[in-house]
Amino acid sequence: MRIKTKRSFHTFLFIIISFMAGSAYSRDVSAYLPEPEVAEAGMTLWQVILSGGEVMLLLALISIFAIGLIVYYFLTIKPENMLPAEFSDVVVDLVENDRTDEARVLCEARPGFLSEVYLAGLKHAGRDKYVIKEHIEDQARRSVDGVWQKLSYLSDVAAIAPMIGLLGTVLGMIQAFNVIAFQTGAVKPILLAGGISKAMVTTAAGLTIAVPALIFHSFFRSRAYEIERRVEDRVTEFWHLLSERGRPAEEPEAPAPKRKRKKKEK
Repeated sequence: MRIKTKRSFHTFLFIIISFMAGSAYSRDVSAYLPEPEVAEAGMTLWQVILSGGEVMLLLALISIFAIGLIVYYFLTIKPENMLPAEFSDVVVDLVENDRTDEARVLCEARPGFLSEVYLAGLKHAGRDKYVIKEHIEDQARRSVDGVWQKLSYLSDVAAIAPMIGLLGTVLGMIQAFNVIAFQTGAVKPILLAGGISKAMVTTAAGLTIAVPALIFHSFFRSRAYEIERRVEDRVTEFWHLLSERGRPAEEPEAPAPKRKRKKKEK
């Protein structure tokens, strides 16, 4: 399901980029040339952003998406939220008192990252310890992979944003150099320089999005590693606990019968 969602996201982004590229390329040359008054007085920040053209709109949408991801990760990717100590202590206490059925009901009633891992072991309680270990580790691996899958969207933003910015710059420079090819009369160097500077706005915008995205991705990656380390500890502890509780009690060995010694014949 996550793979299909990511493919749909990439397909949608490709369609938008194609549309923006065609629209930017078809713009009039004068759109990339500053007005004489603006060239003398300078441009405000808002005018600089608007000068980037349609590509800036796509970068704005990506920046909003990145901000939403960062806020979502701050709220969800927390070791204390994904691995609550109180819930773990209750489940372990129930298993230690041979109340595995109650522990299973509790995990089913509170679906979450840790409860799914515990539930995978509780469903196979009483079976061979290696069977229990296999199911617990498999569920833990899938849960941790889900965390890394979430983080991959932020890394995609960090990789895609500067490429889109570079695309806008290339399109803008093509339009600016068309001044030389198609405009009649002498071309003022200041107009050409102004067009190129406007085209480079998109690259600057793409890097402005990518750099914070990389910083936050590194921050959340350290959280993911911490979650993965704690999950490994909980899995090992819970597996040993279920293995001990599922082991049948050992019966005392019966004493070996004494052999009667044969009397030696005189």
